Amino acid sequence: MSTFSILIVEDDFIVAKVIEKSLIDLGYTIAGLAATAEDAIVIARRERPDLVLMDIRLQGKMDGIEASENIHSTLDIPVVFLTAFSDQKTFERALVTAPYGYIIKPFSINTLSTTIRVALNKKNADNRMHEHQFWLDSTMDTLPEGIITVNAAGNVILLNKAASMMTGWTQQNGYEQTLDTVLTFIDPITEHPFHFFISPVIREGIIGTIPADSFILSKDKNRLLIEDSFAYPIRNKSGEITGAAIIIYTKAVSLTTQRPVHQSDRSRAPVHEISIAFENQQGSMQEPKGPYDAVGWYDRGNYLLFLRRYQDALNAYENAIAMNSLNHQSWFGKGT
Repeated sequence: MSTFSILIVEDDFIVAKVIEKSLIDLGYTIAGLAATAEDAIVIARRERPDLVLMDIRLQGKMDGIEASENIHSTLDIPVVFLTAFSDQKTFERALVTAPYGYIIKPFSINTLSTTIRVALNKKNADNRMHEHQFWLDSTMDTLPEGIITVNAAGNVILLNKAASMMTGWTQQNGYEQTLDTVLTFIDPITEHPFHFFISPVIREGIIGTIPADSFILSKDKNRLLIEDSFAYPIRNKSGEITGAAIIIYTKAVSLTTQRPVHQSDRSRAPVHEISIAFENQQGSMQEPKGPYDAVGWYDRGNYLLFLRRYQDALNAYENAIAMNSLNHQSWFGKGT
């Protein structure tokens, strides 16, 4: 025996009673009968039925489409429309409210039964999907790494909580903005801003790297020092690249008031800012300056490979190997 309850909204009393008997015979319980949209909303709020069968043409100021929009949006209860009218204009108005079914009068009990079962199954699937999305969003927001995803056009689709804190852009404000608008870096030596060149990741499927010891420049002009960070292509079930995910690892200390790096500081420790070049105001790439160790040359090789400057990348990997012959990553890069 089904435990699902259904609200019947029908202004023809005889038709409503016929539907009521049919639903009882099918094993459903009746949450109530309503002849007007206003009564339907009141009963739906009080009884919280599992589904509403809604006639489109009703007595009163509101019709069934308006009532459906109210019930579905505020109570998240699925609605199946009943109507004797099948004109395109009415159908399009009803479609905007995202109904779970649409039955044209007169209808058979088999049509009624099948439509209700499909609607309830669809609602159950939607609930599972929403629960899955809730857990996914909650998990993403607990991660300390900043995660930004972009679509194939390079526009931002998702920022988790950490990425919002790093960039100063909320999910709502950052949605469909270009990646360059949301994500800006500062080179620690030259103090020049640069942007991550996402196009090769999306077009070629290359894994891109963002250099450690760079800064994220937030919307509010605050700075945050980052560790090595990466960009990966996102693929659909067919293996086609549909976008990319940028994962940003930050240092433990925020450098909101960090002083600029001066020339005298450069000799204290090598800064590995080589993986992603920065752009000056004219948009031309500048070569970073400063001593490279084996890791620095390896990072440099990754970046040059990212730009498809293969001979320069090979030279960088060879420099890294010359400094440390056990640098297996550089051997792998050279082989690539």
